[in-house]
Amino acid sequence: KVAASPHMFDVIVLPNQYGDIVSDIAAEITGSVGLGGSSNVGMEHAMFEAIHGSAPDIAGKGIANPSGLILGSIMMLIHVGLGEEAQLIHNAWLRTIEDGVHTGDLYKEDSSKKKVGTADFTKAVIDNLGEDPKRLRIVNYEAVEAGGLHIPPVRPAEPCTKELVGVDVALTWNDGTPEDLAKIVKQAATGNLNLSIVANRGVKVWPGVPGNTSYADNWRLRFKATKKITHTDIIDLLKSLDEAGLDFTKAVNLHTFNGEPGYSLAQGE
Repeated sequence: KVAASPHMFDVIVLPNQYGDIVSDIAAEITGSVGLGGSSNVGMEHAMFEAIHGSAPDIAGKGIANPSGLILGSIMMLIHVGLGEEAQLIHNAWLRTIEDGVHTGDLYKEDSSKKKVGTADFTKAVIDNLGEDPKRLRIVNYEAVEAGGLHIPPVRPAEPCTKELVGVDVALTWNDGTPEDLAKIVKQAATGNLNLSIVANRGVKVWPGVPGNTSYADNWRLRFKATKKITHTDIIDLLKSLDEAGLDFTKAVNLHTFNGEPGYSLAQGE
C-alpha cells in the first residue's frame, strides 16, 4: 500500500524491523533513499540521522546525496526549538531541489538542470539560504518550542502466563517426498511432541501433498505438545532427530501468552 498508494498514509506505527523496511520504501517513492532523514527520540536523549545505512561502495567518491543528513539535522533543530534556523535550511534545500540541482540518484536529463556531487549540492543549499521555493510549499517552523516530540511514560508490562506449547524445527533434507520425510520424523519423534505440519518454501506440504510441487532442500517441521512440556522435551526431540540422521539447522520454541499464540500460524493451520 505504501508503494502503490502513499497518499493514504500520514503516520505509520510499526515494530523496529518493519519500520526500517517501510521507511526505505517511503523514501524511494519520493525519489531516492538518500532523501530520508530520521529521528530516534527517547525519554532523555534523541539522535538524528539519515534513514539509510552506510554505502562503502561509494565512500570517498563525493557522489552521495547529503539530503538525508540535512533533513535529519532539520529535525534536530526543530527538536531543540531552533525553528527559524530549521526553516531557513529547509526552504533553501527545497529551493535547491526545485532549481534542478541534483545528485546522481535524482538526476534526470529531461527534468534536472545540473548534476552535482555531495559537496556541490551542499554548497548550492548554502547559497540558497534566505531563499524560498517558488513552486514547492514553503515551510514555517517559527512556532516550534524546545522539547520537540514528547514521549509518554513507559508503562510496565502487565503480568501474563507464558506456556511452552511446541517447537518449529528447520532442517536440510533432499531424499524424497514430504510423506517420506514425515514418516521418518514420526518414527524418530517420541515423548510429548507430535508432528503437526511440514512446510516447504512457506507452503504446507504435509498432511496433504499438493500435486506438481517442486521442493527446496530446507523444510520446517512444526511439533505441537500433547501435554505440558519443558525445554528437556525439546532437547530430547532434537536428539532423536539427530540420531535419525536428520540435519536440523534451527529450532524456534512456540509459546502462548494468556492462552493466545505468540507465534504465526502456519499456512493451512
